[in-house]
Parts: sequence; C-alpha cells; structure tokens
Amino acid sequence: MAKDGRNTRRTLLVSVRDSLSVMAIDLATGDTVGVARMGEDREQKPHEFALSPDGRFAFASIYGNGPYGANTRPGKELAVIDLVAMARIGTVDLDLYRAPHGVASDGDGMIWATAERNHSAVVIDPATRAIVRTVWMQVPVHFVTAAPGGRTMWFAHKEYPFVTAVDVARKAVTGRVELPIGAQAIKASPDGRFLYVGDFNRPLLHVVDIAAMAVTRTVPLVAVPGWPYATPDGRFIVVTTWNEPAEKGWVEIFDAATFAPVGAIDVGAEPFHAVVSDDGDHIYVALADGRIPLIDLARARIAEDRLRANGTGAEQVMIVDL
Repeated sequence: MAKDGRNTRRTLLVSVRDSLSVMAIDLATGDTVGVARMGEDREQKPHEFALSPDGRFAFASIYGNGPYGANTRPGKELAVIDLVAMARIGTVDLDLYRAPHGVASDGDGMIWATAERNHSAVVIDPATRAIVRTVWMQVPVHFVTAAPGGRTMWFAHKEYPFVTAVDVARKAVTGRVELPIGAQAIKASPDGRFLYVGDFNRPLLHVVDIAAMAVTRTVPLVAVPGWPYATPDGRFIVVTTWNEPAEKGWVEIFDAATFAPVGAIDVGAEPFHAVVSDDGDHIYVALADGRIPLIDLARARIAEDRLRANGTGAEQVMIVDL
C-alpha cells in the first residue's frame, strides 16, 4: 500500500522510444495498466528515466531525433511523468544543455542527467524541477550510474577512453579511470568495490577496482556490450550484448565471484536495459522489438516471454509499486 493509502501492485515501468511513451505493466497479470505519452512530435522519444525520492514522478530524457552519432537535432528536455496518473505533466527545460541521455538519482534525491553536446552533467532538484548545478567533463557524456549509497556518480563517454567519477557533495570531478578504447554503459557492484564497464566496440567487459582506480580484469564476451548489471545478492553479473553485423542479441551471465560463464542466451533482437526480479533469481530484459523476456539466471534460459511493450524500441525497465 502506498503512503497515501492507495493499494499498489508490482509494476514494470518501460520507456518505449518508438511509441513515444513510458508505459506500466502489471507484473502479476502482464496487462498494460497505464501509458504516458510524451506527445505527438516524433522526436519526443524517451530514453532513460529516474524517479523522484517519493516515487511519484519519473524524469525521462528526450534525447533527440536519432541515435548516438546521428542525433542531428538533439533534445533539451526531461519529461516529467506523474506515475499515479500515468501522464506527462510537465517538462524540465534544459535550455542550452542538449542531448540528455543517461538519467540517475543520487543519495540526496537529486536527478543527474547527461548533457552530451555540452560535455556536462546537469543536476536537477525534482521538487523545483530546476537545474541547481552543472559539472563539466571536457568530453561528451552519455551514460551515468550511481555508486551504492549515492555519494559518487560515474559517467561513461562512448569512444573517449576513460570513465569519470564525480563526488555528489562537492559536485566536482574527483577522478578518471583510463580504458583501452572507450566505454558503453556502466554499473557498480552491490558492495561498491567494483565498476563494470562495457567496452566501446569490442566484446569485452572491463572490471574497475574503485579503490585502485584502475582496470584490474577484462572478461571476454560473445558480442559487444550494452548494459552490465550486478544482481543485488552479488551472485551474478549480467551483460546485454549485440552483434550488429549478424543482427543478433544476447544476454550473457557470469558468476560474480569467478567470472566463469554461466551461459549466453540468444534473445534475437538487440537488448537494452534489464532489471532483476523481486525473487532475485530472474532478470527482465527490454528488447528492441518490444519483447521483455524473463531470464532464469542460474539456468541461463528464457523462463517467460509474455510481456510486451506498446511498440518497438523498449529501452529502460524498472520495477516499482504503483
């Protein structure tokens, strides 16, 4: 039950670029229980989102008219979505800050969004919906993740060969970790000791020792990584990967302690974000064709394939109570 007395249900939030919406799926029934449209403009495609501290509102990045490298008309908005009404109710206008993509919240409840064209991150107060700080990083910024506890934000820069650490309290860059080429998405381990970094264009996962601020291990993959994940219980590392020439997507699972492969599941379409289920034994994966299969982690197989987005281009998924 919500704090306001409403009965709630476990719900999967999904950003769906091609239907210009963020939708809600009842996990018990598989039914769509709400769709928040971003508008009628075909460039109002939501990519990533983060929630306000009370869980009432989502802030979704409107990146622009194309993918990375072909985004010729970059956006400058975060859509504000009321998750109870499942409707877009406002906009955070980023003004001259363009091409927001990665979005995450810190330990203080502030919303961080990348501003790729400005080589910066912007910090937004979800209560006032105003920019309260910007952090300049000298190169384009595409991905962001919060370390456990939310006191450090990490940023990845696509083809630029490092990841950047930013202190939340100081709102300042505190360090960089050099990489061989560049980075796709990044995630921290549950204990905060490691950062998992997908290589920019090779089938490799880099493991950063955060205390040493250095790559200490590189793990071979089946295909080029998109998003890495560590399960909250520390058992598994999961990486969504994509072989673009073959047009084949994979979900690759590793033992978190040894990095021994558990299995690689051919999911067909390109996989994007994923989220671990409540039981900790499965993971939902958003696919470009709109499917959202449930993967059995220990058995490395598709356990269910019943959930569907309301269009192609499913990107981020998050489990919430609505």
